[in-house]
Amino acid sequence: MRDLIAGRPWALAVAARAPLLLLSAAALVSLGPVWHTLTQDFALSVPAAGLIATAQTVPLVAAVRWPFAAWTLSALALVTASIVAGPVGDDGVWPDPNIYVHLAVMFIAGTRIRLAGLVAMWLALVGSSTLIVVFGPETIGTPGLAETIGWSTVTAVAAAAVHARDEAVRELAEQQRIAEEERVRAALLGERGRIARELHDVVAHHMSVIAVQAEAAPFRVSDPPAVLRDACAAIRGSAVAGLTELRHVVGVLRDGTEPVEPQPQLDHLDALIGTVRDAGMQIATAVEGTPRPLPPGVQLSAFRIVQEALNNVMRHAPGAAAHVIVTYTSDALEVAITNDAGRASPASDHQGHGLLGMRERVMMLGGRFDAGPAAGGGYCVTAVLPANGAQT
Repeated sequence: MRDLIAGRPWALAVAARAPLLLLSAAALVSLGPVWHTLTQDFALSVPAAGLIATAQTVPLVAAVRWPFAAWTLSALALVTASIVAGPVGDDGVWPDPNIYVHLAVMFIAGTRIRLAGLVAMWLALVGSSTLIVVFGPETIGTPGLAETIGWSTVTAVAAAAVHARDEAVRELAEQQRIAEEERVRAALLGERGRIARELHDVVAHHMSVIAVQAEAAPFRVSDPPAVLRDACAAIRGSAVAGLTELRHVVGVLRDGTEPVEPQPQLDHLDALIGTVRDAGMQIATAVEGTPRPLPPGVQLSAFRIVQEALNNVMRHAPGAAAHVIVTYTSDALEVAITNDAGRASPASDHQGHGLLGMRERVMMLGGRFDAGPAAGGGYCVTAVLPANGAQT
């Protein structure tokens, strides 16, 4: 059904207003019998019967948005019809069409208010019916009261059940929304943790080099002055202290099961693409511009973006061919991964967060990231990473 109305604004508008349309039709259908009964069976004038009938049936629609007001209007119309029409008889307390329409209004209103309000509506109807039987004309007997109490009780119980179900559905939807937000937040923290672990290795390498060079610097000079030795010792001490603190802060992100290995760089792309080709994917690659050394963090992010994008192609578009372009510009490195439509992948209960991780890597470096459907079908992922590793 959703596929049938998808892409048709008029169909979506009709579907959204279907309950009101159905209730409007029910009100029009009910208007005739109520009007006819009041004029034929109770000898009311046509204008008076029409006014009461309208006041009795309009609340069927109004109860959707104004439940208490609609129920009050329906109750007033019911009482007015009873007073104007006179005693109904032993088989009923209220005029038949009016009481049935009023019960329908009570049901609609009861599904939209709290239980206390619904109980008050039920007590008002049962109480007024009892007063009419006890203090009203002798022609009104207890069978009519029993019928009124029975039908009103069934109506109230049904309304309470529907209201409870709707509340449960709303609470479930809210819990699902909160759970989805928590899942996205956990995935974001997980991606940031993984990025931090990888960059920890890159930064630790540089700080280790600084410490080693600072320790070796005095030996490159014959008879180094004390000032130079002290300065190099201070540099080495600061580098070692910083490295220790870095390991303390970022090291807690490791769970103890991940191997500490050198992080991949751009020159590892050929091996990655070869592995993906061995898995059966057709990949075309191109390098534009003049390759040059880039900061390790930029190279690591570019490698991970290509890796995750190709994984997404295999996961979500099996059989698709991919095209990887690496472009060196004067101030940035751009990677673009495009794939054709391929075959539709089986639906999954949870969407992956690969795009979230890629976006985090790019935003961390102050770059630009874009992902979306490609012209002619397929998908395209583009990342522009500042060549200095951070946007100035």
